[in-house]
Amino acid sequence: MIALLVEAVRGDARLVFANGGDWGIDALVGDLNGRVMIWQAKYFPHGVTNRHRGQIEGSFASAVRNASEHGYRVQEWVLCVPSSLDPQMSQWWDSWRQTQARLTGIRLVLWDETGLRSQLMRPAARYVRRAYYHPYQDAGDEDSDHPKSPESVTVTSALPRQPFDHTATPWVGGDERRIGAHRYLLHADSVEQVSIDHSWNWREATADRVQHDPLRVRLRQLQVVRDTSTAQRRRDEVRAQGHLLRKLGGRGGLPSLDDLTEEAAATTLVTVLPSGPSWRQAFGPTDTRLARFAAAGVLGAAAEVCATLAVLHGAGTSHRALGPDSIVLTGRTRRAALVDGGLAVLTPQPGEGIPGYRAPEQHRGGGCATPVDIYQVAALVYHSMTGHPPSPYATPPIRASLPEWSEHLDDLLLRCLDPDPSRRPVGPRALAAAFREGRRLLSQGDTR
Repeated sequence: MIALLVEAVRGDARLVFANGGDWGIDALVGDLNGRVMIWQAKYFPHGVTNRHRGQIEGSFASAVRNASEHGYRVQEWVLCVPSSLDPQMSQWWDSWRQTQARLTGIRLVLWDETGLRSQLMRPAARYVRRAYYHPYQDAGDEDSDHPKSPESVTVTSALPRQPFDHTATPWVGGDERRIGAHRYLLHADSVEQVSIDHSWNWREATADRVQHDPLRVRLRQLQVVRDTSTAQRRRDEVRAQGHLLRKLGGRGGLPSLDDLTEEAAATTLVTVLPSGPSWRQAFGPTDTRLARFAAAGVLGAAAEVCATLAVLHGAGTSHRALGPDSIVLTGRTRRAALVDGGLAVLTPQPGEGIPGYRAPEQHRGGGCATPVDIYQVAALVYHSMTGHPPSPYATPPIRASLPEWSEHLDDLLLRCLDPDPSRRPVGPRALAAAFREGRRLLSQGDTR
């Protein structure tokens, strides 16, 4: 793709085939008997780290060496990486780039995650977008690279009759959608839910904001299908969740609200998606139990999730949609954070929550307080530790498969999984403290 993108935005680019060596070039513009600009692509999708520095420095050294040996001059060397540099690597890049420019006279440029998106959004790169991200434009907007100005709308109790409503079309991975003032590239098909009375639909998806400042986000949208009191109440609750997230401001591992968009038939919450591996990627669950040190990591992350829930509970609501894909481990310390606001503020619905982690009362449409979250955290820890989910009939203690596990923590976890919510321990802070102590004991190999 790099050669096509360079050709689109710079003109007359060539891809270099590595037949016994690519001379440190992935794509070039210019004449190998004269002056050239070189693009070097490095596929580091999860970020550039210290172990990648040698590859980058080696590629540049190869480009300089081959230019000298084969009689051409490099004017510009562009590094392309599909990720963003953290502060430490940004500091290294700035220093190294300046040093190499001074020593070689070559201008070094970085096309990182933001830079690549910026190039792809240029009108000249339209055919590249279509080739690699088809379909990229909304239906009816395929001949324009410039989004139409969003129309101001007034939400009323009567839904307008329109021949085409883009909020009613499915969200398909690879599509670009305009929501409010921004455009978003969907990563995958949305997860959708229809209300019992079919008056509203709910859908969620991960996306990249590809206009203005690029940003990875979580999109969660309520669509009003029929203008009923049930649909309007649900819409009011979605708005209330947005206002709550804005008020809490991303504290303690909660998601940060980027936008709350109102359209004629839809309300959309846009939250910033934390970067990092999901709980599932880090801890499973898999079909085998975890080793002692990995189990200690689970308890550390679970303690942080409990601390986040305490902030939410302090605001008078609960999450109720915890699972291995709703938690991300962020930053260098891998701190646990929630990907969205879950079901906070929303009226409970029968069967809500994440399959395999629902509290028993959620199957009946009940439960909107602390005990639901306590059950879900315990179910997630239990499943990750043992490789199988808790059973409402018989849940063997974790100690049976992990001898290093604390007997006290086993008893506490099984009480958290009690089918009767009134018998579960109250308070995520107390559970967080127990998880931290369990982590300490596991790390030391202490089985008290």
